[in-house]
Amino acid sequence: MLEVRDLHAGYGETQVIHGVDLTVDEGRFHAILGRNGVGKTTTLKTIVGLLPSFSGEVMFDGASVSRSRPFDIARMGIAYVPETRDVFGSLSVLENLRLAARLAAGTDCKWTVERVFNFFPNLASRRDNGGNQLSGGEQQMLAIGRALVMNPKLLILDEPTEGLAPIVVRQIFDKLKELKGEGMTMLLVEQNFHFATRLADTASVFGRGKCVWSGTCEALRADEDLHRQWLGV
Repeated sequence: MLEVRDLHAGYGETQVIHGVDLTVDEGRFHAILGRNGVGKTTTLKTIVGLLPSFSGEVMFDGASVSRSRPFDIARMGIAYVPETRDVFGSLSVLENLRLAARLAAGTDCKWTVERVFNFFPNLASRRDNGGNQLSGGEQQMLAIGRALVMNPKLLILDEPTEGLAPIVVRQIFDKLKELKGEGMTMLLVEQNFHFATRLADTASVFGRGKCVWSGTCEALRADEDLHRQWLGV
């Protein structure tokens, strides 16, 4: 579903990623791991059009999206949950969801606002609260729910557990596991090694601005030398 070929990108004149290659198959869950500053978030932002690429190609569902605008990429079926969550603080939970759901109007909407409320009961009980009145965990649930009502073909999540209490991390884990069970195609960037490798089917390890290893999560968990070289502190 997603293929990234020899992608180079960065900020201004500063190059961050140097020839990233990445593949996410339909119906699979792929994780990207690596230390801070190795280009994981930069890769995601370039895929969804928030950063222009210097060179390389991003193919989604058989078509190039390398020069497409972010809202066009979203309409094609990629939903992005940013590390910063970016919920609209002045809008209620319900309004945040309804705004995102407009993008899926006229399509086969498997995910509706009410289904998101059933999926995240915490949000249902706070549907009239403003986005800035939610806890960090509730904001993360809202960010994921907002992506789901877009009815994406590919769900991309950047550090969904960052700054969350362990009980909320467990809730997010369970919900992503449910989505995986339903066949949702997902791409995850995550610092929590055990969280990522217990959920994902396959993984890529990033180092020095490129992908240095790809394979199954089972193989990744077993490779202690790889952990020490590219994932350890």
